[in-house]
Amino acid sequence: MSTSQALPPRSNLRAALRLLAFILLPLVFFLPVLALWFLRFEGLRSRLVHLFYRCACVVCGVRLNVEGQVSNLRPLMLVANHSSYLDIFIFGALTRLSFTPKKEIRSWPIIGFFCVLADCVFIERKPADIQRAQAEMAARLQKGKVLVLFPEGTTGDGFEVKAFKSGFLSLAEAYDLPLQPVTLAYTHIGRQPLSAETREHVAWIGEATLVDHLFRLFSFPSITVTAHFHEVERIGEHGDRKALAVACKETIETGLKRLLEENGVTG
Repeated sequence: MSTSQALPPRSNLRAALRLLAFILLPLVFFLPVLALWFLRFEGLRSRLVHLFYRCACVVCGVRLNVEGQVSNLRPLMLVANHSSYLDIFIFGALTRLSFTPKKEIRSWPIIGFFCVLADCVFIERKPADIQRAQAEMAARLQKGKVLVLFPEGTTGDGFEVKAFKSGFLSLAEAYDLPLQPVTLAYTHIGRQPLSAETREHVAWIGEATLVDHLFRLFSFPSITVTAHFHEVERIGEHGDRKALAVACKETIETGLKRLLEENGVTG
């Protein structure tokens, strides 16, 4: 089956309008969030950022299904599989939290500073930066915030879960944090289940630039994704962070396989 046969009709007009809305959206929210940040109105700032992510999901055509719920425990760390920049908007739409984007994003126009206003912790994946990043993450958690991590350290194809880097879970070991695994499963473009031929239209893999990938993604009617919240794990149940990383990875992987099979997704 060819890719063109497996996909719903694309619309360049739809893509152009969504891309324009995607560019304008952070501009609309930027000044209000900045003002609340300066005034230290943390609760209002957090709610406005949460609204921004919900609007971003609408603009991107995301249809979101949720199984389970975010734990009420605080502080809390969420760990999830990672295949697309859409993951950020999805988690931000689900609950108020802090992200851990790569350090390069801080220099991106508008988006980078919006990440600062959204209270993100920028991570440079080098040993010399670990202590600084951990200190910032610990500060967020001590305030009772939810922190989300993608322990694969990179984006995958959405069909398999890469090995989790246990260093990402060092805070869980140091503070005995509750850790909640979350499975993200992208299942449909429009009404068509994803396949090996079409998954790259959702997962950010290969050589496509961000703008090219966005424009192609925006040309489709919708993207369906399910977020499944699993039971909370603690390091005391597993012994050390390496065993905890393996357990979380297996839980997320099992959930991903089930969701893909139930939705007729073929890899």
